Amino acid sequence: MDFVIFLLVALISFAGSLQIGAVNLAVVQTTLNRNLSAGILVAIGGSIPEFIYSFLALKGLFFLQNNQLIINVLNWLIIPVFLLMGLMNLFQNETKIVDTNKASVIKNIDFIKGLSLGMLNPQLLPFWFFILVYLSKYFVINSLSEKYAFILGTGIGAFALLFLFAYLSHYYNERIKKLLRCYSVNRIMGYFFISLAVIQAIKVFV
Repeated sequence: MDFVIFLLVALISFAGSLQIGAVNLAVVQTTLNRNLSAGILVAIGGSIPEFIYSFLALKGLFFLQNNQLIINVLNWLIIPVFLLMGLMNLFQNETKIVDTNKASVIKNIDFIKGLSLGMLNPQLLPFWFFILVYLSKYFVINSLSEKYAFILGTGIGAFALLFLFAYLSHYYNERIKKLLRCYSVNRIMGYFFISLAVIQAIKVFV
């Protein structure tokens, strides 16, 4: 049963991460601008919040009802974050050769980038809560091993998709750049992030 829960949740997490989001874009951009390893670091950082929010979802409706303020804050906070990332990308130069002395620092930045964008995703907590409620119709997740299976499935599924984004971006790097032609990858990603900020603002205000 534990493996069934893990596999099902991993598939749900994989499919749920298909929508265009900040972490997905960051993985693609980092891979295109630098290399596969950098993109994977962003993917690892972006997957960790899945573990955290799925754990909080297991706390149930009580947590969600009594911590609505946290969700509201995240909904507001993600708007300036998207705008800032958009503007930074618009004015950022294309790939530069990285000094080996700065390599470890940049690796940390890649990881933190993915982690922070994932943590600021206001949809993760309610998403996993409602998935948990839905699954409760078919599975009873009570034992410690079943809870571990649920939590692990959320993070592994998300990482699998993010890794796929990184790999495809790396594998088709030249083709993607040819398709983009004279357009800057950073500029395109900048417009994407600004668009996400506008969409999020509409969701908050409307």
